[in-house]
Amino acid sequence: MFGLFRKRNKGVTVYDNIWISEEAKFRACLEMNKANPTIVFIAWFEETRIALENFFQKNSVVKQVHLADRLNAGFADKKLIFVEHHPLSSEEQRIATELGKNEITVLSALSEPLFQLFNSEKIIEMMKNMGINEDEKLENEMISNSVRRAQEEIAKKRIISGSARSQADWMLNAGIGQQFS
Repeated sequence: MFGLFRKRNKGVTVYDNIWISEEAKFRACLEMNKANPTIVFIAWFEETRIALENFFQKNSVVKQVHLADRLNAGFADKKLIFVEHHPLSSEEQRIATELGKNEITVLSALSEPLFQLFNSEKIIEMMKNMGINEDEKLENEMISNSVRRAQEEIAKKRIISGSARSQADWMLNAGIGQQFS
């Protein structure tokens, strides 16, 4: 009746894979590329795109990393891996929907600005004390839900939006600071 009991469409499913450091995340990208060279790696920010391309080059791999805002329908049938979160989940949802994807995988590092808003340094220290190897991937629904909540909080508190060269610059330009700690 009036859709009252109908399940709400939650949009595109996002699978989070998180490492302690960007270096560990990039090593995982290298391994993924070895296993499947047709994977398309996508960054939201130019700084990340350049860093990952340089990492590939340093490891004798020629691989282009694409910017999310420059993708087109030609990528729809490809295996896409996002190498960072956009601070706004609405942007992730928009791009995935435009590409006809029902699910996407996002690789992140606790050292990224999005996670630094939530004292990731303490989480990193705790994980190291527990003996978790830097190259171990964290993958948990609770973590994914926390990322989504963080993106929702950022969406509520941002002053402006727009493009930026890095995730840190985007948050600074949007008026996002250490207010979530």
